[in-house]
Amino acid sequence: MSKPYAIHWFRRDLRVAGNPVLSHLWKTYEGRVLGLFCFDHSFLSRDDFSVNRFAFFLDSLKHLRSELREAGGDLLVMDIGPAHAFEKLFDQILQQENHLPECVGWCTDYEPFARKRDEGMKDFLESRGVSFFSHRDHVLIEPHELCKPGTDQGYQVYSPFAKRWIDLFQTPEIQTRIQQAKRGVDYLRSVEKKKTTSLFAMKWNDVLPATNFREDLLEEYIACNKKKVTVEIPATGSQAVLERLEHFSKHIDDYADERDIPSHPGTSMFSMYLKNGSLTLALIVAFYELRAYKKKNESGRAMFLSELIWREFYYHILYRHPHVEHESFLEKYRGLRWENDEKKFSAWKEGKTGFPIVDAGMRELKTTGWMHNRVRMIVASFLTKDLLIDWRWGEKYFMEQLLDGDLAPNNGGWQWAASTGCDPQPYFRIFNPWSQSKKFDPDGTYIKTFVPELSKISSDKLHDPQSMAANYIPQIVDHSSQREKALKLYKQG
Repeated sequence: MSKPYAIHWFRRDLRVAGNPVLSHLWKTYEGRVLGLFCFDHSFLSRDDFSVNRFAFFLDSLKHLRSELREAGGDLLVMDIGPAHAFEKLFDQILQQENHLPECVGWCTDYEPFARKRDEGMKDFLESRGVSFFSHRDHVLIEPHELCKPGTDQGYQVYSPFAKRWIDLFQTPEIQTRIQQAKRGVDYLRSVEKKKTTSLFAMKWNDVLPATNFREDLLEEYIACNKKKVTVEIPATGSQAVLERLEHFSKHIDDYADERDIPSHPGTSMFSMYLKNGSLTLALIVAFYELRAYKKKNESGRAMFLSELIWREFYYHILYRHPHVEHESFLEKYRGLRWENDEKKFSAWKEGKTGFPIVDAGMRELKTTGWMHNRVRMIVASFLTKDLLIDWRWGEKYFMEQLLDGDLAPNNGGWQWAASTGCDPQPYFRIFNPWSQSKKFDPDGTYIKTFVPELSKISSDKLHDPQSMAANYIPQIVDHSSQREKALKLYKQG
């Protein structure tokens, strides 16, 4: 290969559409860009690893490879972490008397492990005379861009963060990013119409013979992992993403009214695609043409945008305060004397607490790999404020089960519910599972879907603790007394 070329290192950006780094390399090197993915065993060996989420990721990766190849490109999958993968790859390329890539590009990641890894990769590439290009992707506005006026400090409360985010959102620079994302939306539609052939001008066998890499590695990973999968894996790939975007078009205007009703299709379910980068906030904003809504706007689109901003808020918090991965954001609550009863934790996980809305949520999670967001708040409050169990136990279990398990929003959500995080639910505001189920699942449709043994119980009894005591499994705690214990626990700090 005589002409200069680049490698795009895919991580949590499993798509072609609206991928700013891939687009930059594609333009700079006139389509001569090779894709690379490395299975980093440091991630695969995490104690909160999810077999089901990994299956969703693998299927997304397979669709990405097919899409790249259909567009004239290629994706090499290697079974070693990036530090060793690039070293091995470069040595093999030189052995073929081909020259190394001129540049390696990747999309920025904000998790503590990833930041440390990427700094090491920069040092390695510099030592081999290869340039690198890194750029934001899964957030629209990066942490260093959103600071308190006149400082380099970030916000710890959502409301001023959101106000500043909206201010920046309206600037020409951010609007340019959204315009670029619109081209990504156009690309998604072109893939649907099979109009993406010959975009790329290079494949891996242009620099390495096929004998130097395993073509069946990804399929082997998929086959081995499939044996352990316990839930149905949703459709993946660019076509599935476009269908999901189009489907939510029917519901976005009703989002404010429907989003808290777990039996209704009122939420987007984008989070599992956002987790692996099959979709980004920029693409969502571009697709629905979301804009800066006035503060008192309570429309579905305004409410939906505010939820997307919450997601960015938690990424910013993790970036600026990496300790939250392992401990409470608020120092005064790091020494809370949790009861941490193993039997109660097991009952919570199995959906056998005697509280119908809690049990429905936990069974939904175990059988589908998903849980409605309103119910996530209910079960998290129940674990921490009723069972007095450390939020980190629940956070880890969610990461083990959720198809959309993502460190920053999952951690942020749990610490919000446990009142230990930034801008948390005040500790004295404790969800009552009975009133929550009555308000958000009045006819019991959601509960009866996942707790079928209650299918014949009338709705008036379903939300009443006394009635349920005679018609369902025993309640493992008394909510009122546990509430008082929780208040005492938090007051002691």
